[in-house]
Order: sequence, then structure tokens, then C-alpha cells
Amino acid sequence: MKKRFVSAVLAAMFLSTTGLGQNLSGFAYGDVDAPRGYSYVKGQEAGLVEWESPSELSLNKEQPKARFFTFKNVENARKVLPENSEYYKSLDGTWSFNWVAVPWERPVDFFKTDYDASSWDEVQVPMNWNVYGLQPDGSQKYGTPIYVNQPVIFKHQVAVGDWKGGVMREPNPIHTTYKYRNEVGSYRRTFTIPENWDGREVYINFDGVDSFFYLWINGKYVGFSKNSRNLAAFNITKYLVEGENLVAVEVYRNSDASFLESQDMFRLPGIFRTVSLTSTNPVELRDIRVRTELDDQYKDASQQRRQRNTALRCNFTRMPFTAMIMRLLKVLQLPAR
Repeated sequence: MKKRFVSAVLAAMFLSTTGLGQNLSGFAYGDVDAPRGYSYVKGQEAGLVEWESPSELSLNKEQPKARFFTFKNVENARKVLPENSEYYKSLDGTWSFNWVAVPWERPVDFFKTDYDASSWDEVQVPMNWNVYGLQPDGSQKYGTPIYVNQPVIFKHQVAVGDWKGGVMREPNPIHTTYKYRNEVGSYRRTFTIPENWDGREVYINFDGVDSFFYLWINGKYVGFSKNSRNLAAFNITKYLVEGENLVAVEVYRNSDASFLESQDMFRLPGIFRTVSLTSTNPVELRDIRVRTELDDQYKDASQQRRQRNTALRCNFTRMPFTAMIMRLLKVLQLPAR
């Protein structure tokens, strides 16, 4: 049995290293000290930061996959919902929050572990900050909810290549976005990792963030994500420490992704869906696909099952072959000989 398992894992390693498990275009991976957007200043040329670069979809975000959760036993798995798994922990609830109307007013060092955020507001996540900030007297604490039909809310033209002008162009002074050019929400909170997660991979999952965000764990830059309506998951195992950990998220209202997410709706920024931590074994089944093919008479069908990305949770494409073998032996608890 163990030989067949080793063969399966080695096959997955082969698929990864030969490109058959190739990453989607725009998904970048690697260690970066700080995002380019960290140095953003008023009047900066468009296209220099990640949130104005359409070819960059994410940094260190997990590849899309079928959505399922890890349970310790069959009894808990039959309850279906992730809250019934001891390998799931919700980060919904109270976060420290700071809001600014334009990027150059944001607290640039807020992600550092020694940053004093004691004067910040406490908010409940998930939320849309425009709505959350509406006061009983009608005043607006965190910007204005903006409704439009088809256009984006920042200055633009309907023309080929207009996206190259970015999202920070100066609009007509009568427009709401003249004052609220590109709102930024900064979020912080702490969390601890359950003891029974020791030796496992740990992910932080954002089910919905509108429209762009940077992520730090314990003061270390992890990556960024666009595509606000899909899951953004990051493997944060190497950033964790014993005891209390700090997560910091910087959310931008507008980004180049806003061009694709413009439709008949209120444009409401923020962490608007659940945030959670999940844990998996170092070896896991990453994806499953089931297809049914109907016959010509549409009466009978055949079923095809495919397992995808069955691999160790490490990036083989950036790991020397010897290191891959040693990692495999360690996970399988086999002697290195």
C-alpha cells in the first residue's frame, strides 16, 4: 500500500515539475519583502503598483480548486459544514479598522507588529465599510455607497486601452470620487493556532474582498489578490509563531479588476465575506472533478472521475530535486537512504 502511495506522490511531483500541473497565468509565487504599492504616493504614474497591473492577478495565492473541507473523522464530515471540523477556525468577528479616502493618507506601517492601533475603531467582519459607517443621523463615517449601472466609478473613457490610465485619474470636482478617489481600509486582528494543528499546513481564506488587498502575517508580507467574488487562500504556515499571531490586510476600493466587476450594483468595498483558517495534512488531495457524458440518445451516461493536483503541499517547481525527495521521505516517515 505504501509503495502505491509513494508512486502516486512521485507521479504528482512529476506532473508539477514537467509543467503538466502548470500554474494559471497571472498567479505569481515567491518571497517578496514588500509590495510595490507600499511606496505609493500622490500623483504617482499609473501602472506601477499591483492594483493597476492587469497582468498580475495575485502573489502567493492558491490555485483555484474544487471547494471542500478537511475533517478528522467520518462522523464530523457527515455534518458537512466546516464549523464541524476541528481543522477550521473562523476569523469573523471583531477587527481593528482604519479608513482613509485616498491611498496617500493610509497608515503605511500598520502591518508591523509594534504598530499602535489602539486608537482605531473596532468593527465586525464581514462588512462593507460604506454601509457599516452609516450613522443614525445620516452622516457617513467610512465614505459613500455609490450606485451606478454599467460604468466603473472612477474617471475613465470607453476606449481601447483606456485601462492603461489607471484608477487614480482626477474626476470632475462635482463627482463623489473627486474626494473619495480610492478609499483604503486597513484591518488588523490577532489569532492563535490550535495545538492539534502542529505539523500541518495552515491556510488563511478570504471568501470575498472588494476589490483588491495586500496581506501580512506577523509583519511579513505574504502576497496580494484581486477577483473579489472568488476565494483567495494563502498558505501561511512559514509565517506563524507560537502563541499570538497578527494578520494585517490593506483593502483598496478600486483596482484594474474593477473594470471586469462593473455591473448594475452598489459598489461596496471591504472584507464582505467570511475569513477563516483551515489546516490540512502535508499530503492532500487538492482537487476532484466528476464528469457525466450522455449518450447520443440522452438516456444513459458514463461517469469520469479525475483527481488533480494530488501532491505534497510545497512548490515543486521552485524546489531542487534532492530537496523534493527529502521532503517526501520526511512526510512519509521513511529513512533517508
